[in-house]
Amino acid sequence: MSKSKLLTRIEPPVAYLRLQRPQAGNRIDEQLAQQLCDAASEIEHDDRVALVVVEAAGDRFCAGVEEGGPWQLRCDFVDAIGQLTRPVIAAVRGDAIDEGFELALACDLRVFSDKARCGLTQIAGGYLPRHGGTQRLPRIIGRGRALGLLLTGRLLQAVEAERMGIACQIFPKRNFDASVAQVVTELAAKGPVALRYAKEAILKGSDLTFDQGMRLEEDLYVLLQTTEDRAEGVAAFLKKRRPRYSGK
Repeated sequence: MSKSKLLTRIEPPVAYLRLQRPQAGNRIDEQLAQQLCDAASEIEHDDRVALVVVEAAGDRFCAGVEEGGPWQLRCDFVDAIGQLTRPVIAAVRGDAIDEGFELALACDLRVFSDKARCGLTQIAGGYLPRHGGTQRLPRIIGRGRALGLLLTGRLLQAVEAERMGIACQIFPKRNFDASVAQVVTELAAKGPVALRYAKEAILKGSDLTFDQGMRLEEDLYVLLQTTEDRAEGVAAFLKKRRPRYSGK
């Protein structure tokens, strides 16, 4: 049996997905793509998970796809991550190139090391991104900037990625893991239902009119008030203790 190229680790309320092909720049092949799709499906049905972290072994996040082919349509690993209802953090230690960048763009928060770079270079090879790069990138940084990056294939340094809104935070590479762990700890302490609803409000609301988005926000607000987590949050505040959320 071939060695798994994805390490899936569940430490409730956090699920970690770690790409494990450092010698190949963590490039995605058919096996790794299928493992990502399967892991995403399992996580989506695991009530213990409130937060997901996508990370990679070695000095690169993901250098793209290896041995591309029809399987990319059958097993869209980027969409599998993008469809998760839990917030997803991309821990980008090093380069996120082409499909690797598309994978990071499908996550909700992107944390970069100060040595990381990102970009879409597919046009130089005579083809286009096929995992949402042309759609997600302009929604994050605007059409003009997205076109500039796609047409030139220029790689962004971490500082510029943060300036454009691609990276939400940058940490020194020497203590990157500890810094990411702190971010994860802070988010994991929040109510799981509130985290999911916040993601839904932003992602779904951005495709609605303002009035429709406001109705969605109000509906989610009302739903949240009926949950056990909301009652626990209030009780914890009144008793001046840390809340013990159940995700219900």
